[in-house]
Amino acid sequence: MNTHAMKNFRSSSVKVAHSRGVSLIIVLIMMVIIGLTAASAMRNATSNEKATNNLRLDNVAQQYAEVALRYCEGQLQLPDAQRVATLRIAVIPTVATNAVAAWEQAVTWVGVPGSGGGSATRTSVPVAYLSGGNASYVPIGVQVPECVAEIQAVPAPSTLTYTVVTARGFSPDYARNAAGQTTNGAVVWLQSVLNL
Repeated sequence: MNTHAMKNFRSSSVKVAHSRGVSLIIVLIMMVIIGLTAASAMRNATSNEKATNNLRLDNVAQQYAEVALRYCEGQLQLPDAQRVATLRIAVIPTVATNAVAAWEQAVTWVGVPGSGGGSATRTSVPVAYLSGGNASYVPIGVQVPECVAEIQAVPAPSTLTYTVVTARGFSPDYARNAAGQTTNGAVVWLQSVLNL
């Protein structure tokens, strides 16, 4: 074999070995890029799933709050003797125009229902009402929606009063501490004003 052919053979061997080394580096870089892209896509999917679940839980709490509001409004429109005990005229507090409303006070929501003040009207919606009479349906893991009612006076010189109904609905994962502050889940507040 002549020297010129040997030089060409060595040169092509070096080029092939060099090409294999470059190919390996390019493949490794591509693998890193694909891995980062896949990790990013998984993170986005997880974030989207969490956001969707949070929206679903908020919608559940909203629906329960609406049920509580409708239940308590319905009770307040019944004759006094036919209402649940916690929504009878004798226990509904009257709040002065410039006073803090009962629904705004934490004791109203963490106190024992019927214990006086705003808690006197704290009314939990019966499970039978939530289930529409279907005894086989009982919401699991849900704090039962509740409401309170209070009478507020229209500022002087008027002598008119109106009834404010405040309802709360909770998501299935709702939790609170002893002070009544939400520690997990969603709580939705709804309010209506009735001229009774």
